[in-house]
Amino acid sequence: MIESLVAEASKCQFCGFCEFACPTFRAVRMRHFGPRGRINIIKNFDGKISEEAYRGVMTCLACGACDPQCPAGIKITETIKAFKAYLIRTM
Repeated sequence: MIESLVAEASKCQFCGFCEFACPTFRAVRMRHFGPRGRINIIKNFDGKISEEAYRGVMTCLACGACDPQCPAGIKITETIKAFKAYLIRTM
């Protein structure tokens, strides 16, 4: 399961179009609190996650504002929600 999330996250070209649609990124202005940062955390997940990265992932509101902004067609919201569920089950 985690492999499919990493594969989806690996489609990201880091264009940043998703970030300014994200309410948490606009409020906090820290990369790991935005879709691009969260996707990067998933892409590089090796079974361990720092407390700060965990907070970044878990603060996603799952509002879906980032999804239509992605030119790569990544299912950002769905991927982050599934990763959050994975973390809750395994950590």
